[in-house]
Amino acid sequence: MIAYIIRRSLYAIPILIGVNVIVFSLFFFVNSPDDMARTHLGQKRVTPEQIDQWKREHSLDLPYFYNAGWRRIGALVATKAENTSEFLTAGEGNYALIIEAPAGQKTAQPRTVRVHCSQPDRLILPTDFAAQGVSKIPTTLQQQRGAFQIGPPQTEGQTPPTVTLTFAVEAPAPTQRVILEYQSPIAFWARFTETVFFQRSLRMLFFQYGKSDDGKIISEEIFRRIGPSLSITLPVFILALLIDVFFAMTVAFYRGTYIDYWGIILCVLLMSISGLFYIIGGQAIFAKTMKLVPISGFDYGIYALKFVLLPVGIAVVSGLGGSVRFYRTIFLEEINKDYVRTARAKGLPERRVLFVHALKNAMIPILTSVVVSLPFLFAGSLLLESFFAIPGMGSYMIDAIQRQDFAVVQAMVSLGSFLYVVGLLMTDISYTLVDPRVRLE
Repeated sequence: MIAYIIRRSLYAIPILIGVNVIVFSLFFFVNSPDDMARTHLGQKRVTPEQIDQWKREHSLDLPYFYNAGWRRIGALVATKAENTSEFLTAGEGNYALIIEAPAGQKTAQPRTVRVHCSQPDRLILPTDFAAQGVSKIPTTLQQQRGAFQIGPPQTEGQTPPTVTLTFAVEAPAPTQRVILEYQSPIAFWARFTETVFFQRSLRMLFFQYGKSDDGKIISEEIFRRIGPSLSITLPVFILALLIDVFFAMTVAFYRGTYIDYWGIILCVLLMSISGLFYIIGGQAIFAKTMKLVPISGFDYGIYALKFVLLPVGIAVVSGLGGSVRFYRTIFLEEINKDYVRTARAKGLPERRVLFVHALKNAMIPILTSVVVSLPFLFAGSLLLESFFAIPGMGSYMIDAIQRQDFAVVQAMVSLGSFLYVVGLLMTDISYTLVDPRVRLE
């Protein structure tokens, strides 16, 4: 069994990495870091400098997968026809000029960039630059990149030169700008670790979730909210399992009778009603009209009992129909097998045949649905926690989606995938506990 657990654990590594890659692609290729910044800062009246600052604060100014060492020195925003700004360079090395325009637009025509160095003998311009450091940039692209070099110092101890950029446009716009970047030396491993994928996605495999967009540590928020979620999901899990199995066995015991017939109708009726109806109806009847329990809120310790009674009851009732029908089908299949006929032929009571022999042999399909659901106990209930104002994992997820806090959503998805893989492994192990014929090899 140990070898099987180790092998399954190793299989889980590429699965979790694949999930992280897919989630990362959905977040950062559909919504770029610039789009995320505009969402949080506001679509209107947000400057490129504010976007750059927000991305730096959230480590989203790094390359996605591979860091070649480019570091932003400054940016020149076009607010008039000819714009000039001076930047202190980092010394010898490669530099890049990036011409940017608003999303979906082309930059104004014509546009030129003149590069002037305080130490002209160290400025090395490529062939696509014209005389005197003037670069003619095509206007068919939204973003264009040019490059130049600063050569080694002529004398020892020579200070880094300054570069003056002159950006000339015909119709300037506040979002049109020239960005100056420097390619700094970077270690081999840093080329992969100093990336958005490593900082925001791969680290989650080691449960390092970082900070949310509001500056809170995500792992601390998760530990703080697990307790309120378990106060609802754990009682629901235990009560629902006992009640569902008992009613399913009762209906199966009276198969073909009116109890079976009306039981199936009741199950279909419960399945046909939306979960929101149970929540709103329960709050209206038991909280608002009868005033038996609070309508919403949460407290800790023994005082939490009055706040979780209604959510637990609603969750058990809302899931009763589907579970009873599923378990009833399992028991009916077991009842028709040979070992049940043998037990009846020996004169055993029908109740003992059903509740002892049939139940024991029906545990494998029951465990398949039960043990896999164990990891979701920690995820909480989205609807219940939102409607009853319970500060658990479900409400944390809902709030993050409403705020478009991608860091929290990505962390919850990563945690959920890990717990689901653990649940599948626990399911396989549980088979060996209820059926001695099962061997994990």
